[in-house]
Amino acid sequence: MKGFNIGVYLRRVLKYIIFYTILIMAMLAIVYFTSDHPSTTFWELIQPEQQKNLIILIVAFSVVYPFIGFSKKEIYTNRPMAEDKETVICIVGESGFILVSDQDGKMVFKAKRITMRIFRVFEDKITIKYNDNPLIIEGMRRDMQRIARHLELFFQQSQEK
Repeated sequence: MKGFNIGVYLRRVLKYIIFYTILIMAMLAIVYFTSDHPSTTFWELIQPEQQKNLIILIVAFSVVYPFIGFSKKEIYTNRPMAEDKETVICIVGESGFILVSDQDGKMVFKAKRITMRIFRVFEDKITIKYNDNPLIIEGMRRDMQRIARHLELFFQQSQEK
């Protein structure tokens, strides 16, 4: 695969395994402690067969999600980025992100809200490479697609003027 980084992939897999294990255990604990449980302990609630299935589910999801949850897109501007840099920062900012760095033709944004960052396991980074035409935007698929649509609309409207 072009541009595949095994280190980033493995880091994301590990983060998702840890995050979803904690999340599922917390949900099970909430169910256990808020219901009637006359003679069972919390660990008896999760029998070995269910533990095995739960572990397989968490690992399978964590291995697959980095492939489908992150993507890259090209946006054609047909003009220099210097004219529109502030507008691009504003568009991304309206989507809930703040500019963290802008170096060597690459802007990096992170989510403003800490809850958003936590539930995205701190994999909330959106990068926009603007040295050449097209712009290359990459990050978590749902955020990247939403921002890319706004940017495409902006550049289409600015060409029509």
